Amino acid sequence: MKNLSPLLIAPALIMGGTLPALAQSDAQRIAALENRVAELENRDEPLSFGSSNTTVDVYGYIKADFIYDFGAELGNTTFGLVGLDGTQSGDFFNATVNQTRLGFRSTTPTSFGELGTQVEIDFYGAAGAFSTGGAEPRLRHANITLNGWRIGKYWTTFMPLSSYPITLDFQGVAGIPFARQEMIQYTHEFGNNIVGQVALEEHNGNSDDPVLIAALAYDTDPLLLRMSAIGGTVNDGLGGDEDMWGVNLSTTAQLWDGATLDASYTTGSALAPYMVFLGDAVDGAGDAIDTQAAYIGLAQEVGENWTFRGIYGWRDIDSGAVGDTETLESVHLNAQYQVAESTTLGVEYFHGTRDTFGGGSYDVDRIQTSIQFSF
Repeated sequence: MKNLSPLLIAPALIMGGTLPALAQSDAQRIAALENRVAELENRDEPLSFGSSNTTVDVYGYIKADFIYDFGAELGNTTFGLVGLDGTQSGDFFNATVNQTRLGFRSTTPTSFGELGTQVEIDFYGAAGAFSTGGAEPRLRHANITLNGWRIGKYWTTFMPLSSYPITLDFQGVAGIPFARQEMIQYTHEFGNNIVGQVALEEHNGNSDDPVLIAALAYDTDPLLLRMSAIGGTVNDGLGGDEDMWGVNLSTTAQLWDGATLDASYTTGSALAPYMVFLGDAVDGAGDAIDTQAAYIGLAQEVGENWTFRGIYGWRDIDSGAVGDTETLESVHLNAQYQVAESTTLGVEYFHGTRDTFGGGSYDVDRIQTSIQFSF
């Protein structure tokens, strides 16, 4: 045993000298990591990384909605309005977090200008998510921007996005053009508050062709005036196609202190795929269906925390079979209270009416409350 002691003592001496060094090295690394985490938690500017100086902004919100329908069950949204037929009765409760949203934006300086990207999801991806389905991720936006160009998926250029009235209900107001489409879009500022856009977009309906869209806006702080036009074709279901076109006129105006008016009028043919409650673009004979639609909304801020809104929407469809939708009407009355900078409480009353070809008329009422935390 005495002859083995040097063999045992040597490793002990080595380990004895090394362990303090290792412990000191680990402590230094842990301290450095803690400092880095503290820096990331306390920084106000977006994350930046890489030699290209790319910055990334994470944004979105968590939203929970609690809903009572009276007369028929519409579900997570009011999209069920287009299916009202008088066969349901009673009161129905639903709750959903499907509108919760998560997005990422990045900016990178290049020799051609600032390159931007955007990816955004919500949770309306499940089958039946607009009725009573649960939460699954769904891609909303995915696009690249550079020097006025936008390539990818974004709000259709036909849509009057800047004059869109706010509702707690995800579906929104009857009478609004609405779609998110793949596109190549160019925006140009002419000066004197005039902005023009032109886009080639994937069709939102049944078509083998793209659509061409142009828009022109006069955009100032107290007043926005905008006109957009869309043209393309739709399949007629009989082996041919029909011309599709539409025109939208919209405005946003600051009326008095804290008051904002939003309004829009839309008319066109085979335009149903671009309206918020959808519908048929052609009838049973393969002919394009004409439509007219409008909405008007007034918002009033009261104090620093309250906002009250009243919004009316209307859509009229020119032709259809007995039982098909002829007219849709919606009324939204809501109030929102900003509890904190990032937290808002809301309550909304909705009344919807569906009239059908053949004389049918059906309506429904809804009370919706929500809480939203934005980041």
